[in-house]
Amino acid sequence: MTWPAVSMRWPEQATQWMGQLSAAQDLAGSELASTGLRLAGLQGLASTNPGPVGNAAQGAIAAGRAALSEQMGEAPACLVVTPFQSGVGQGHGYQRFLSAPNLLQQLGNKLVDASDPGRPAQEQYALCLLFLATRFDQLAASLARFNALLPMPDLVRTERRARHLSKLEAEKWEISTPGTLPRWQALPLERCTVLKAAQQSMAGQLAVLESYAADGSPMGDLAALASRKATQQQGRDQQLNDLKALLSGGGSDSSMRARLIGPGNAAELRRGLLEGEPPGHEWVLSAGALLVGSEKGLSFVRELVGL
Repeated sequence: MTWPAVSMRWPEQATQWMGQLSAAQDLAGSELASTGLRLAGLQGLASTNPGPVGNAAQGAIAAGRAALSEQMGEAPACLVVTPFQSGVGQGHGYQRFLSAPNLLQQLGNKLVDASDPGRPAQEQYALCLLFLATRFDQLAASLARFNALLPMPDLVRTERRARHLSKLEAEKWEISTPGTLPRWQALPLERCTVLKAAQQSMAGQLAVLESYAADGSPMGDLAALASRKATQQQGRDQQLNDLKALLSGGGSDSSMRARLIGPGNAAELRRGLLEGEPPGHEWVLSAGALLVGSEKGLSFVRELVGL
C-alpha cells in the first residue's frame, strides 16, 4: 500500500448540487422582480379596515395597565445576606458558614448602618425571610424553591454556589477512570474553508428559494398567525393556572421562615427584628432577605410567603 501525495482541489463531485440550483436561482430572481412590480401596482388600490375590537378594548387596556403599575410601582427596598459574602460568613476558603442568629444580627446591623446611603429612613414595614439549612444541598434546594417564584440576584448566585459546593463534596471521593488517548471524534467539516465559502455564497440564495417554496396566500398566512396567537395565549393561561395550582394548598416549609415587622423607623425595625426566639445556631448555613417598604408595597411578597 502506497501513500500518495496530497493534492488540494475543489470537490467537484461533492458540490455538484450547486450547479443544479442555477435554474431555481434564475426563477427566484425573476419572480422577485415580478413581485416588486405587482406590489407597486397595488399602491392605492388596497386598504385596511380595523375591526371594532380596538375601540372596545381601550377601557380594559387602561385598567390593566393601571393595575400593573399600581402593583409594581411601589417596589420595596431589598437587602440580601448570605454566607458567601465578603466579611459576613465565618470560615475559610470554600467552607463558609453563617448561623441563623448571626444572620439576624447582620440584617439588623444593616438597618442602622449610617454608611449605607440606600438604607430606609422613613417609618415603614419590614418583611424578613430566612432560609435555613445544615448542608449545602439543603440550602440550594430551599433557595431553588423560592427563586423559582421570586428570583433575587444574590439569592440566585448563592443557590448556584451552594449547589456547586454540594456537588464538589460528593464528587471529591470519586476516582476518575479516563480512557487512553487519542480518542475518536467527528471530523470538523465546518472548519473547511471550501465549505465556509460555499455556505456563505449559497445561504442567501437558499433562503430566497425556501421563501418561495413556503409561499402561501395572504388569507392563509393571516389565519395561521391568528392560530399561533391563540395557541400562545392558551399556553400562557395554562402556565399561570399551573402555577396557581402548584401554590394552592401547599404545606409549610420549615427551611423557610418569614416575619412581618413594623411600622417603625430603622432603629425600631431593628429592635423588632431581634426580639423573640430566633432559630438556633444549629442552622449553620443560613441566608436571608430583608424587604422594607410600605404595607401596600409588601403585600405581594407577604401574600406569596403566606403571611
